[in-house]
Amino acid sequence: MSRAIAFFMVLCLVMAVPVLASLDMGDLPACKYPTLFANPGHTTSGIAWLGSCVTADDAPKILDQDDCDDGIAFLNAPWFPCTEVSVACTVTAGPRYDTWTGTLYLNGWKDGNADGDFCDTLCDAASTVGAPEWIIQDRIVVPGVHIFSFIDPGVLDQGIYDGIFRFRLSQQPLGAHGYGLYAPSDCPDMCFGTFAFDTCGEVEDYMIPDLQLAVEMGEFIATAGDGATTLDWRTASELDNDHFEILRDGGLLTTIHSQGNSPTGHDYSFTDRGLENGRIYNYSLVAVDITGTRTTLRTAAVTPTAAQGLPVEFALHQNYPNPFNPSTQISFDLKEQSWVRLWVYDLHGRRVADLQDGILSQGRYSVNFDASRLPTGLYIGHMEAGGFVSEIKMLLIK
Repeated sequence: MSRAIAFFMVLCLVMAVPVLASLDMGDLPACKYPTLFANPGHTTSGIAWLGSCVTADDAPKILDQDDCDDGIAFLNAPWFPCTEVSVACTVTAGPRYDTWTGTLYLNGWKDGNADGDFCDTLCDAASTVGAPEWIIQDRIVVPGVHIFSFIDPGVLDQGIYDGIFRFRLSQQPLGAHGYGLYAPSDCPDMCFGTFAFDTCGEVEDYMIPDLQLAVEMGEFIATAGDGATTLDWRTASELDNDHFEILRDGGLLTTIHSQGNSPTGHDYSFTDRGLENGRIYNYSLVAVDITGTRTTLRTAAVTPTAAQGLPVEFALHQNYPNPFNPSTQISFDLKEQSWVRLWVYDLHGRRVADLQDGILSQGRYSVNFDASRLPTGLYIGHMEAGGFVSEIKMLLIK
């Protein structure tokens, strides 16, 4: 091959920006997030894309008006900043995928503090080691559905706010700043990006209204008594929360004033009296923020029973129902006041939920285990109290 021909081929590769009709582009504002002409963009190559379809754009569409931005599902929203959250990403094989020999990479970013870029690391050392806005980091994927979990990069000083995201499926790794190419002449104040377009895949942008939750829940314990039920709950933190509602069998039972704004949370208790023994009552704890938005935090099913004396031994009872989806009740007995630790771990030994860690008086207790964020599988409930240790097996089927 002559030098002239080789030089011409290299020049074509360097200058080969795909024609407009072959691009799928990001839709976020250009001078907050890199979304300039062909930046970021992906050719509709027929190899692979996100979701059920991909469209060619002659210009970036208005945010959330691209019908083919459908590859990402935000699981168990709303989210609370600095806690583990998940997304489901669908990668679809195109007609050229079977003859293609490359590798697919998936990246995702969330603007957790709504400052117009994806460059920050949020959350303090007390809650986690840090939550980067680069939430999916050059993960190799194949066609199918992929679940990614990460610490939500969010903040506690903005009330309830929208979630802003960008996802890119590409044939090469993009790195932390691969969400678009920084153009200082157009947007001099913008955080830098390093990658404009790719000849494969797709870029999808999302704005999810009111994604962030105002109350982070700690414990929620329902205790059955003689003709009564006592509900005790603890918040880990509260943000712009106005009050709580307690529903019994779907109807409003009472309202409880909250702390409003509290970075350290608070303990609450309510006793529902005059109940029929032997009947199942279903309770819901609902948080209502200062805008009137209602969010169900926990549920519990309780059966009051006639007084038969206090427990005379420690016991951890089998959860009910079992199998379950997505929540179940775990009951336990305390023969004396004890420091109780109750947690759940998976078959890999990873703790997935802390349900109780504190002093409780003698009696029988019921704790709700909400597994809506967890995959189908077998989980172990582990209890320690006053030298007593016991475990139960629980099957989650979704």
